[in-house]
Amino acid sequence: MIKVLVVDDSAIVRAILGQVLGDDKRFEVCGFAENGEIAVELNEEHSPDLIIMDLNMPKMDGIEATRRIMETSSPAIIIYTTEDKARVSFECLEAGAVLVQQKPNLATLSRSRIEVFCEQLAVIALEHAKQTGFSTKKPRPEKIFREVIIEDVNTPPSQKFSLLAIGASTGGPIAIQTVLSRLAKNFPLPIIITQHIDSIFDCQFASWLSDSTGKNVKLAENSEILKAGTVYIAPAGRHLCITKNASGELKALLDDSEPLHYLKPAVDKMFFSCAQTLQKKCIAVLLTGMGTDGAEGLKAIKDAGGYTVTESSETCVIYGMPKAANDLNAQVKCCSLYEIPVILNHYSGAMLSSEGDED
Repeated sequence: MIKVLVVDDSAIVRAILGQVLGDDKRFEVCGFAENGEIAVELNEEHSPDLIIMDLNMPKMDGIEATRRIMETSSPAIIIYTTEDKARVSFECLEAGAVLVQQKPNLATLSRSRIEVFCEQLAVIALEHAKQTGFSTKKPRPEKIFREVIIEDVNTPPSQKFSLLAIGASTGGPIAIQTVLSRLAKNFPLPIIITQHIDSIFDCQFASWLSDSTGKNVKLAENSEILKAGTVYIAPAGRHLCITKNASGELKALLDDSEPLHYLKPAVDKMFFSCAQTLQKKCIAVLLTGMGTDGAEGLKAIKDAGGYTVTESSETCVIYGMPKAANDLNAQVKCCSLYEIPVILNHYSGAMLSSEGDED
């Protein structure tokens, strides 16, 4: 049984969410709160597995409540908002929320859409609980993973690569931020990224990453030449692929074909194009996410001779996409989020400056 705390200043929303969740045998609603202050108190009292949190509330908003809650425990927190300001959404993620979405109007949703809504909540709560052990246990600190010695980075890379490709979904924005911020300042490869993200949030995703990581991050444009050290983000509603021009330079290709796995952009679309265009000259990373997108494409890159990495279950918010890839034996290396940048710096040929080293 998944214990849920519902936090919203609207009594109507609280009532509807309570009814929807109460009708699903997987959930037990352990409390209701009309503001962040009460949410913090009820979290201490009930230790919920999942918190559905409104953003704008009196006395204490959803961001501050999330910060306070994550100081002592680690339930899966999903924040719903009616705001279209991407910056606010990324503040929620930085505070510790697993997911930020537009608030659904449950009163107008069909039965099938409500079932999808509940299924998403259940998967997130259960997968998150696997990573943290139980809701009142804080995640293991990063330093534990940073102390792990990765034996194969002590040997020179055996081949040269031309591109780094990264795919992610649920939990991806913070995971991508973590990886990019730890890459060497002189990282020598172009980086392309497909992140499943709502269209209302994608326009400022690149600028948020640029500001928070110190890297040159932008939304990919069709046919632009990919430059070393620049990060290109797939825009919402278009697949990001790569191809080569007549001179052999890599360029972005924005694909308007049908969704893959019901997703657009899809990680598999990007990875398959990398395997076809670059064969063994691609490094590809599959980070946290729900579902299987990216698994087959990562296998194609490995089969073509490229170097493939999956995020381990220890640090994934949702160990779905990386697990699907591991089940296909699509990975050359499976490791924690904090080890991945070490591997990428090594295999790209980048040399860490003193400023890029971690304490």
